[in-house]
Amino acid sequence: MSNTKAANPWTWDLRVRERNLRAGTVDVKEQEKYLSSLPDVADQATPFSIDPPNFEATAAPDADDDNDDEDDEE
Repeated sequence: MSNTKAANPWTWDLRVRERNLRAGTVDVKEQEKYLSSLPDVADQATPFSIDPPNFEATAAPDADDDNDDEDDEE
């Protein structure tokens, strides 16, 4: 693995890794070597949860509501 690839975090970013593999920027062996070199930090993780958004409460108003005043003027 070249130093340029190791120094550039975008090379290994999950969002572009498949594209880099297809383009030949990196190969599978380089990827495996990189992944095996990563430290295991699972014991440092903190679990958390969030409530799902309430889409009904945040729904946009009906588009016709804005035009009601204009219809009454005619």
